[in-house]
Amino acid sequence: MSIPQTYTATRVPLRERIALTIVAAMKPVYFLLRHNRTCWSTTQAALSEMPEGTLGKDLSKFLQANGLELMPRAEFHDVYHVLFGFGTTMKEETCIQFVPLGNGRRSIPYLVTVTISIVFYPENWEDFYKAYSIGRSAHKFHDWDFEPVLGMNTQEVRRRIGIK
Repeated sequence: MSIPQTYTATRVPLRERIALTIVAAMKPVYFLLRHNRTCWSTTQAALSEMPEGTLGKDLSKFLQANGLELMPRAEFHDVYHVLFGFGTTMKEETCIQFVPLGNGRRSIPYLVTVTISIVFYPENWEDFYKAYSIGRSAHKFHDWDFEPVLGMNTQEVRRRIGIK
């Protein structure tokens, strides 16, 4: 997870600084666990040249609007933002972790993230549960390789996943 630009320009509350510190500490572990995953060959520049309405073009717009770059071996994370409509606030970044968890994703980084989220943000439990339910009601997608469908219409990808 990249730290959104909104956090670099403003004063960050203590619990969010702690949460961001934990996330930053987890990042090397996360990427170590993903060492066998292949990076996409599709570049961010190539995404921006894709036709309007495609998942690739929508991903490019999301990255550009939020000042982000594709994360090698974790490109799917930003695809989740596009498909499920979550932004980059701390709450939304946390919700995005609950969607694949509900879809059956079980890994140490996800479990640590959701545990920390439940402890640090109890006021968001209802939103976390809704995100979990979105993943639970969708067709299995948490292990998809999204690179082959970047040229597909975003709405069609959502339909295939079963996003309501």
